Amino acid sequence: MAFFPEKQGRVKLLMLYIIKKYRTPISREQLYTALVNVSDISFFEMSELCAELEQEMYVVAVPARDQHLLYLTERGGELLDTFERELPRSERDEAAGYADETRDRVRRDNCIVSDALPQGDGSWKLNLAILENENTLFEINLHMPDSHSAFIAQRQWYKEADDIYIGLLKRLSEEKE
Repeated sequence: MAFFPEKQGRVKLLMLYIIKKYRTPISREQLYTALVNVSDISFFEMSELCAELEQEMYVVAVPARDQHLLYLTERGGELLDTFERELPRSERDEAAGYADETRDRVRRDNCIVSDALPQGDGSWKLNLAILENENTLFEINLHMPDSHSAFIAQRQWYKEADDIYIGLLKRLSEEKE
């Protein structure tokens, strides 16, 4: 018969397991969303346990624009490798399935960034960026004439940032006679 650690220990293991299964950094909010699909826990409880995991150096929270993204540390990976089987198989399967279903969206949400700031004259300043491994890969600042134009630009950015970036790189690296 398997040994199941007390609830807090089990939830901590489950949190580490979820972070590992995403194979990409995730925010606390994304971790919570994944966690509630598998376990009955409040956001407050999860926040406390996440802070403990950080203090114990099983995860590290790295600033990325307006949030912190969680990374599994080597120490966290070793702990998980040792005790992963103590989690009920059903929880592991649910967590892994949820991570598989949402991984691309989570990765995109954490890498494609758009900040909008209204100006006194009714125009808007946009900062559009693509992040990769905690670094800004590409960033462009735009001045839009109104909120409608800013909204459209932001929506298009979220949909097509990769294509826009690649297209701009191609255009800038073309040699024309």
